[in-house]
Amino acid sequence: MKNYFWNALLIFTVLFFISCDDDDGPVTSAPEISSTTTEQNAEITYTSIEISGDVTSDGGSDVTSRGVCWSMNQNPTTSDNITTETSNEFTSLVEGLTANTTYHFRVYATNSTGTSYGNPITLNTSSLDGTTWDFTISLDNTTPNYTWHADIIFNPDGTTVYDEPSSPGTYTTYGVWSLNGNTLEYNMDSSTSNGVYEFTGTLNGNTMSGTFLFPGYSNPVWSAVEY
Repeated sequence: MKNYFWNALLIFTVLFFISCDDDDGPVTSAPEISSTTTEQNAEITYTSIEISGDVTSDGGSDVTSRGVCWSMNQNPTTSDNITTETSNEFTSLVEGLTANTTYHFRVYATNSTGTSYGNPITLNTSSLDGTTWDFTISLDNTTPNYTWHADIIFNPDGTTVYDEPSSPGTYTTYGVWSLNGNTLEYNMDSSTSNGVYEFTGTLNGNTMSGTFLFPGYSNPVWSAVEY
């Protein structure tokens, strides 16, 4: 009988300490992450958007990845496009976007327990509609004397106004424009007998550049920045 009592007490004691060890073990959860980026303070260009993130808690386990996920569909996840950052407080530059397009973003953080997401953020890249640009036009990039500036307005209805700031109103001409993705097609009606000048270029950030057709010249190029 005594042996039975002491054996039962020993088993109870062992189970008690095992239970205590389990209760006192570390408890982990998914990280906590947030973003202060809003439509009002976001840094937005025609082809990029910056999104901030802050991992406010690691959930009791090392954060193994963090950054921004984005998509043209709502509530993106890490299965969509992502950036990866090394610091728990970061600003991700999301590049390669298409102008005048709506994107959905969420910041994310992952540890051994799982992945957490911040609140969804919906932002639009910039649109050319109604903007005015300073064009630097060069007929031959080996002859600087053939370089000049032009102010070009891209009206929302697809028409354009061309004017040279060095002589306002003297060379004002009109034309049309279209944007396919980030590729600009701009045709200007010339005031001379040369006809229509055909500009082609690509948007990148808040700039664009490209080439155009001009009779008698093999290397006509242009670049532009928005006013």
